[in-house]
Amino acid sequence: METKGLWLSIIGCLAMAALGFGFAHWTGSDAIFLDGVFSLVNFAMSLVMLSVSRLIRRGADRRFPFGYASFEPAFNVLQSMVILGVMLMALSSAIAALYQGGRSLEAGIATVYAAVASLGCLAVHLVLRRIARATGSSLIEVDAFAWLMDAILSGVVLCAFAFVWQFGELLGGQLPYVDAWMVIGMVAVMLPVPVRILYRNLMEVLLASPSSKIQRQIRSAFAGAMQNIPGRRWSLSMTKTGRSLYLHARILVDDAYRGAPVEQADEWREILTNRMGEFVHEQEFDVVFTTDPDYL
Repeated sequence: METKGLWLSIIGCLAMAALGFGFAHWTGSDAIFLDGVFSLVNFAMSLVMLSVSRLIRRGADRRFPFGYASFEPAFNVLQSMVILGVMLMALSSAIAALYQGGRSLEAGIATVYAAVASLGCLAVHLVLRRIARATGSSLIEVDAFAWLMDAILSGVVLCAFAFVWQFGELLGGQLPYVDAWMVIGMVAVMLPVPVRILYRNLMEVLLASPSSKIQRQIRSAFAGAMQNIPGRRWSLSMTKTGRSLYLHARILVDDAYRGAPVEQADEWREILTNRMGEFVHEQEFDVVFTTDPDYL
């Protein structure tokens, strides 16, 4: 199901890029051209994302003994950096246009484009959001959010172009500058999104701890899982990489069990693994039993 969502995004990006470049050439609008560039970048990123999705589903091997989960946040870091680069280039072009007297604009044709683009982006977003909820894929979740942003921005552009089309004479000498200001406004609205995605996924690549909310949930669940396990104290380290959560538990056993056999430790570990199965798989959960308090 995730693969179907990625292919939908790929086809949608290619269609929107063709639509954007065609209408940008027809209308002379940099705002529409920027929209087309975004769609083209998303098309290229979606092709890479398809390969990343296949890698993530592969198990661990000799080259990547901990699996391929880290490829997901690494790809999201790359994608957000590419988007930031495109946005900064568009911003510099718009600022240059302001100093060069602006550009003429075919507002009527641009309005038609914005209407088609906003409806198309919204439709793709709704389908991808349903797939993301069904699969739990952060790749699809990020992609669905990107389509939502495209839909919102296309809607804003639609309103602006429709206003210029109907009431352009009210703007007088400012009319040639509308397109450049629209690009600047689009960049200003969109900028926090790739920055936030970049920061969140970079933290995952660097093996930082998950959010405080997730940590509280995990610690609460582990405290409940420790019932009937003879541990005086315990500590828990965790890191989230993509859709995988890694836990490392260290348990200080009671003095009465200092000489417990390995088979007993295996039994306790199996109990804890089953009780924590909602959050992690067996290969993502390490449990160490110790009699050394300094090890915690």
